[in-house]
Amino acid sequence: MLVEVGRLLEEPFSTALAYPRPSSDILEKRIAELRSLGITHVEFCGRKALGKVRVLGKGHVGVVLAGRTASGEKVALKVRRVDADRATLAHEAEMLKLANSVGVGPRLIAHTDDVLVMEFVEGPTLREWLSSTPGAGEASRILLRLLEKCWRLDSIGLDHGELSRAHSHVLIQGWREPRIVDFESASDRRRPSNLTSICQYLFISGVSGLLEAILGPRDRDAIIRALRTYKRDMAEGAFRSVLEACGLARHI
Repeated sequence: MLVEVGRLLEEPFSTALAYPRPSSDILEKRIAELRSLGITHVEFCGRKALGKVRVLGKGHVGVVLAGRTASGEKVALKVRRVDADRATLAHEAEMLKLANSVGVGPRLIAHTDDVLVMEFVEGPTLREWLSSTPGAGEASRILLRLLEKCWRLDSIGLDHGELSRAHSHVLIQGWREPRIVDFESASDRRRPSNLTSICQYLFISGVSGLLEAILGPRDRDAIIRALRTYKRDMAEGAFRSVLEACGLARHI
């Protein structure tokens, strides 16, 4: 459902723009912000139901919507919840810019205190993709790229913060490219653990059963030892040792 920005004052659309308590002053301010960012329409679609409309996502901090620019480009909009535990989305924007500097995350296009405009990323979640039983070669190549992206984040000291629970934080765009999304919990002030978190999710807990059915069994003790070494020294050599333990090094 494609809705012109001015109609967001109306229910059931207004709740999504100022969730969970829309008021006329907040709605008018946010509509003005969307227009200033070049957004002409909001497209109500996605996995999640929010009242009578569909949205791309809903978290503790914001609601994620699809938007359209004047040129027709489809973008993702993260709109801050009225009851969020932070006054602005400025920190998340800075963390996403930092991730973008090493080619990770949806591209940040523009932002205000209440709205992030980002590249639209679409695809199955990591679990859904694994459940489709990709071939061993394809799975290995895509997981290698995912681990490389986690290492890049580690190398710049940016911790995503949610990759040990990667259920909805990794999408496989076009069923071919792993994309790490949702940097609302990210920080550059704590020790990063992106690679160790995603390896734990993939090979030790999380989706390890699904992955083992595709790639065959892995030596978990060897993976744990390699990750412990990596925690002490996040250099390229330690990273390659993790890839070896995970059985992915031959796909480099």
